[in-house]
Amino acid sequence: MKKQNYKSLAALLIVFLMPFTALAQAVDPGFNPSKLIEDSIFSDTQTFGGPAGIQKFLESKNSPLANTNSAFLVKLKEPDVQMLKQGLEDPQPNLGRLRTAAELIWDASVQSGLNPQVILTTLNKEQSLITGRQNASENEMQKALNNAMGFDCPDATGCGNILPGFYFQLFGNYDSQGNRYLGAARSLMKSFNTSGGRGPQFNGSVSKVGDTITLDNNTGGPFNAPPNQILTLGNRATAALYRYTPHVFNGNYNFWRFFNAWFRYANGTLLSLANDAKTYIIQNGTRQLVPNFVAQARGLNIASKIIASPNELESYPVDKVYGPADNTIIKNPADNSQYVFIANIKHPVSDFVLNQRGLNPATALVVSADELTMFDAGNVLPPADGTVIKGKKDAAVYLVDQGTIKLFSGYTFTQRKIAAKNVVQVPDEEITTYQKNGYVAPLDNTLIKAQGSAAVYVVEKGLKRPILADIFKIRAFAVKNVATLSTEEVSALPIGAYATPKDRTFFKVSETGDIFMFKEGSKHQISSYVAKQRGMTPDYTFSQAVTIEWFDGIPVPPKDVTVVKGDKNGTVYLVTGGQLRPLTAAAFKNRKYTAKKIVTLPQVEIDSYAKGETLLK
Repeated sequence: MKKQNYKSLAALLIVFLMPFTALAQAVDPGFNPSKLIEDSIFSDTQTFGGPAGIQKFLESKNSPLANTNSAFLVKLKEPDVQMLKQGLEDPQPNLGRLRTAAELIWDASVQSGLNPQVILTTLNKEQSLITGRQNASENEMQKALNNAMGFDCPDATGCGNILPGFYFQLFGNYDSQGNRYLGAARSLMKSFNTSGGRGPQFNGSVSKVGDTITLDNNTGGPFNAPPNQILTLGNRATAALYRYTPHVFNGNYNFWRFFNAWFRYANGTLLSLANDAKTYIIQNGTRQLVPNFVAQARGLNIASKIIASPNELESYPVDKVYGPADNTIIKNPADNSQYVFIANIKHPVSDFVLNQRGLNPATALVVSADELTMFDAGNVLPPADGTVIKGKKDAAVYLVDQGTIKLFSGYTFTQRKIAAKNVVQVPDEEITTYQKNGYVAPLDNTLIKAQGSAAVYVVEKGLKRPILADIFKIRAFAVKNVATLSTEEVSALPIGAYATPKDRTFFKVSETGDIFMFKEGSKHQISSYVAKQRGMTPDYTFSQAVTIEWFDGIPVPPKDVTVVKGDKNGTVYLVTGGQLRPLTAAAFKNRKYTAKKIVTLPQVEIDSYAKGETLLK
């Protein structure tokens, strides 16, 4: 989100008109800066149908956000505090595991009412997280994720630390005083849902749909944009996008360029070339070949397809062949083999599993071997997720989880209090065909250690998190509650960040001397001035290697009614409600403040605090 800096319309009219012809030659002639996207598309939350569709799109673009490894999911900084998530109206505050980027994007779309295509386009416009960053270093990737949507990133000062992470960029955050901040998705939709639309500030007021405004551009290449540009806000979506990024070039032109390239045709549009029998369907910015049997099974109207030019068709990257709906059964008459389609992948399946999943083999579609080879083959389909299974001879018990099976240990089986009658017996030879995926994790907040090891962990969302001795004490854990498991079982659990202290723990970082307060899943830095003013002292000391893994929150501000300014900027602020609110000259005078009352702090400290609206009087 860029700095809001606007100038008089009348003063710039002649300046703008002169270079526009040259500018138009440098950009796509279809670009209309007054209407970036239709309102109906901006608020269409069902464009991907769910997180699986978003995941496929990310994979088709070779996006780093397609990574689903647990080590990468930690970088998305999803908090583990249920109360915080509930306050942020997260649709899944207690899922019990870390979500993928695709799942977080989908949930942010559901929560806000914003088209996930808009979120994806913004991620690329701001941080190149869709088509770039494939070779980024660890530090570069984390920085890009921390500022993923470019939210709270004004041009003049760089990105702040109110929304420090992929999750917070989407959903928002609370500061250390309990003030709520909207994330990018809700902020865009707040502007969109405002009566008449909410555009950027212009001539001292908020612009609306129909207003003609002047915006600053980023000048220079690659589009040789003039310094300023005049446009009329054509709809609410356009107003919201300019409120978010108050530039035509390169910000909103790049938004339009990416969106138009990926999502020009709505999902489900059928395309074909002239004199070519092949039919393609547009799905989430890609084209997929539609076999005739799939068109019939899905009831697609081939006669409605649009004849596209070769260049137009080829502008969409080719995705996998379009398959039938989930849970469709396919049979190969050559050998009577059966498959079930899940997320466009064919999975070999037994009669036992078909029956267990409530699927009827009599509904199977008979297809040729050639048609079957068009589709990717997945693992043998196990029973439905959540089913507990064992062989008829082998005593091992497994949990079916996300299409794989995980082994129960004696401890986790007992801990979950599974009754014998709820264990489904499966032929041993069939169990050997299922994909195995480690052990069932102990329940959240279980304390565990491996045999012969002193290291203690707490289990949270399927991760084992190391516990320091002081943290063990702070959280009032008891040695008698530590379960000893096999070395193999503990080693198989993925490791997470160090366990965090309880709320309102004050600590110092040994290497730097920095003081923090831990609250609601984040560490909030306390400057030397605030520590002295508020009488805050550290009770514990932790190393930087430990604390660097804990989420950063908004620093603890000075006390309310403190008047402060930075050492490199003349703006004077009044601290109220935990926020720094700029004072106009009139407000400063009316409140009878004097220069002696102003506390001058390092500019970097002033910039780090949460800001509120300007006090005018």
